[in-house]
Amino acid sequence: MITTGKRPTLNKRFRLTSTHLGVNDPASNWDVTPTDNYRLACLNGRRLAACYLLQIQSDPSLAGTGLLGHIAGDIDFQDQTATKGHWVGFFSYLEEQLYKAASICDIYLDLAKAQQQWDDIAAQRVQLEKQEENL
Repeated sequence: MITTGKRPTLNKRFRLTSTHLGVNDPASNWDVTPTDNYRLACLNGRRLAACYLLQIQSDPSLAGTGLLGHIAGDIDFQDQTATKGHWVGFFSYLEEQLYKAASICDIYLDLAKAQQQWDDIAAQRVQLEKQEENL
């Protein structure tokens, strides 16, 4: 659960602060309170993105686990009310941060390294399966 003023912690899923939880689904990764103020919703969305980034920063093992997909899966992208500002602000801020990160790294080299890591993991699994078959 994210708490203000402290380094956030997670149980491997993004959780909103109790002040942002809505009434629809308390187990949701994205359960924001409906609002009629689009500008405020965008601001809150950017703040939620900052909380998400702080969680990944404080626990790098969360990066690459599909956490952002869980969040996106719980968002109602069909909502046409001012409440949609939450997700607009959230993803807009993430895009800004992605640009900053991408501008300081060699993306193709980083992608190649990531693929090599996944290939190494797959090779280790195959090797372990062969060893288990021989037991």
